[in-house]
Amino acid sequence: MPESLYVTTMRLLIISFLLVIFPIHAESLKDYRWTNRVIITFSNSEENPDRRFFIQQIKQYPCEYRKRDLVHIDLIQGSDEYNRLSQKFSLPERNSFKFLLIGKDGEIKLSTNRVELKDVFSLIDTMPMRKREIHSEKC
Repeated sequence: MPESLYVTTMRLLIISFLLVIFPIHAESLKDYRWTNRVIITFSNSEENPDRRFFIQQIKQYPCEYRKRDLVHIDLIQGSDEYNRLSQKFSLPERNSFKFLLIGKDGEIKLSTNRVELKDVFSLIDTMPMRKREIHSEKC
């Protein structure tokens, strides 16, 4: 194989690979289905007080968070993932903070602008799938 054809082939393979692995967050939501509950937060900045408060709550209750198979996708306005997922979930453009809880079934269970993590735990604990999980907790 001539060198130029080899280089061209390799470039096409690399480009194809990159197109498959991106976008990470949008495709990864499907990967969480039936294994994790997903929390997506949309913030206008990293310094947003609601965002910081929520992250602090995760640190405050790590065992409770893990027991409920939660995953947090933290999106900051201006990123490609923020734009893609805010369109997917039809969020208004002028939000300073938005919280979504997506169940293991892929459906939105909670959509709010301010949240207490203990309230999220309580909501999750009322879900039929969670009731079955409680019997095998390891935390």
